[in-house]
Amino acid sequence: MKGSKTPPPLPGRCVEIPHVKTVIRSRDGSREFEVETHAVPDLDVDGYGSPVIMVPDNEPDLVEENMSWTMYLKRGDCGYKIGTISGLEDPAELESESNGFRDLEAVTPAAVPSGRGRGNVVSTKYKFDGKRYRAGKGERR
Repeated sequence: MKGSKTPPPLPGRCVEIPHVKTVIRSRDGSREFEVETHAVPDLDVDGYGSPVIMVPDNEPDLVEENMSWTMYLKRGDCGYKIGTISGLEDPAELESESNGFRDLEAVTPAAVPSGRGRGNVVSTKYKFDGKRYRAGKGERR
């Protein structure tokens, strides 16, 4: 990943990163909470310390099971869209990498709770394909 002091160019064009603040609710409507655009502390997907900015969906009636974030990598004043991640929590960086970017993992609540000893969350790994992060198969835990 890191070979020189200057990071390689990113795919796509430089855009202004939108600031979004929205309300998410639980499936049963018992909880509501606000999420907004934010930088993810200590997430270094490119090895150059470029901040990863997460922007929540900007749609009415969002429920936690369907929540997703658009990820931008910020370099200088530019934001580069690098993919979409599902889930409420920030993604975790994995040790592996794809096309010069760290692989990520995100956890989402399972749409249907399991009563058969399987977990109620789904873990999904994301790999960078050279242009965007793409989701792999989700694994219930």
